[in-house]
Amino acid sequence: MTKRVEAVPPRPLFDTAESILGDYADFQDLHPDMAPYLAAFPSEIKVETDLRHARAFLKSYSESPSTFKNYRGYLERLILWSWIIQGKSVLDLNRTDAEAFLAFNVTPPQSWIGASAMRRFAPKDGLLMFNPRWRPFGVKIEKADRKRAAEAQEKPVPNKKKQGAGSTDLVYSVACSFYDFLLQDGMDIVSPFKSIKRVKGKRGKPKVKALTTLQWDYLVGEAEAMANEDPKHERTLFIVVALFAMYLRVGDLSGRDGWLPTMNSFFKRNDSWWFEVVGKGNKEREITVKDAFIPYLKRYRESLNMSPLPSKTDDSALLYTSHGRPNLTARQIRNIVQPVFDRARSRMQTDGQHEDECQELMEVTLHWLRHTGATFDAKFRDAKHLQMDLGHESLSTTQDIYYNAINQERSASNRGSIRGR
Repeated sequence: MTKRVEAVPPRPLFDTAESILGDYADFQDLHPDMAPYLAAFPSEIKVETDLRHARAFLKSYSESPSTFKNYRGYLERLILWSWIIQGKSVLDLNRTDAEAFLAFNVTPPQSWIGASAMRRFAPKDGLLMFNPRWRPFGVKIEKADRKRAAEAQEKPVPNKKKQGAGSTDLVYSVACSFYDFLLQDGMDIVSPFKSIKRVKGKRGKPKVKALTTLQWDYLVGEAEAMANEDPKHERTLFIVVALFAMYLRVGDLSGRDGWLPTMNSFFKRNDSWWFEVVGKGNKEREITVKDAFIPYLKRYRESLNMSPLPSKTDDSALLYTSHGRPNLTARQIRNIVQPVFDRARSRMQTDGQHEDECQELMEVTLHWLRHTGATFDAKFRDAKHLQMDLGHESLSTTQDIYYNAINQERSASNRGSIRGR
C-alpha cells in the first residue's frame, strides 16, 4: 500500500482554460513550481498520468468559463486528496476511497481552507509561481465579518466551512463525469463513485436577502442627501436606484465580455421606457423602466451636462469614472455605493432604530438591492412579468424566491387574538 504524503501541501494543478488548451510543456515552462511539486510525490502515484487525463477532461469544458471553473476546482480537490491523503493515483481509488473523499469535502481540515477568490498563481519575473495563500477550499468571508474586523483593526480569518447539500452534490457529479470520461476514452477502470447512492439533502426555499422598507428608506434617503451635497454623487444615487428599480445585477451596469451598457441602452417604445442588457449567459433581455425611475435618470444625465433623456443614437457610456473615463468595473461600482450603506447605518443608529436592523446593513451587498426591488414589487406585479424583468429562466424560481417572501409577510401579519379584540 502506498504511504500517505501529507507533508506535501496542496497546491493548484491547473490555471486558465487557455492554458489547458496549450501544450503541457509550455505550461510547465510558464509555471516553474509545478515540476518540483510533482516530483515530491512517490513515483508509484503516477501523478503525470493523472494530470494528463484531468487536462483532457477539462479541455471539453474550456469554452464555458463558469463550468470550467467549477469542474477545475472540484476535480483538483479530488486529485490532491487522492495524492496527499490517500497516497494513490485517482485511477486506483475504490468505493471506500470515494466515500471518504465525499466526507472529506463536508469537513475539510483547516490547512486546506483559505479565503475565496484567491489567485492561484502570482506573477514573478515574467513567470507564474504558486500563490502560497491559495487553498483547495475557498471560504467566503461575510461582508459583515470583514467590516467588523476592519473596525477592530484585525485581520478577518476564514472559518472551517461545512458545505451544503448542493455543493456536495456538485462534487459527486463532477467526479462521476470524470470517470465516465475515462471509460469513454477507453480506460479499463470502474468508477469508484457510481455505486454510491446519493441521498439528496433537503433544500429549503431560498432565503431572500432583501432590505426592509425602513432600511431602504434610509438607504435611498442617504443617497439623495449625498447627491444634494456633492454633484459627483449623482452617479452614486443613479446606481443605487437603478439596481433597486430595475432589479439589476452589478454586471448589468459594469458590462460583460463583448458588451458594455450605453446611454441608448435606455430606449422608448410607444409610451414606455425600457433598458436593454446582455445578462448572464450572454442572453439579451429588455427590462421595463418604471415611471418613478425616470426623474433619477434625468437628474443623473443633467449632472453630466446631457439632455434629460437619451436619444436612440446616444451611444456614450452609461457610467464614468471620477476622472471622466468611460465605464466602471464591478469593483468600482461596489466601492462607490459602500459609503451609502455606511451612512444609512450610522443615520439609523443616530435615530435610535433597532440595533439588529442597523447591524444588518453591515452585511448588505449590491445584490440585495436587486432582491429588495423585486420583493417590494412582487406584491403588485404579475409573476410572469417579474420573471421576465429579473431574467430568470424559470417562473418557479421567481415564485419560490419572491412570492414565498409575500407568504411570510402574510403569515406574520396574521397575529390577531381570538378573544379580547
